[in-house]
Amino acid sequence: MSGSARIAVIGVGNDYRRDDGVGWAVTARLRQRPLPPDTVLATCDGDPGRLIGL
Repeated sequence: MSGSARIAVIGVGNDYRRDDGVGWAVTARLRQRPLPPDTVLATCDGDPGRLIGL
């Protein structure tokens, strides 16, 4: 991997769909750890328009 690589982690979940919430839980745990520079962490409810924006 080159030094200019960017990492994006998007935790997907939705309380109203009653999914398992793993995506949001993983993102929360990653926020507690040191990550490579330029790493972007985000959460999304799974709406396609919002996912594209992220």
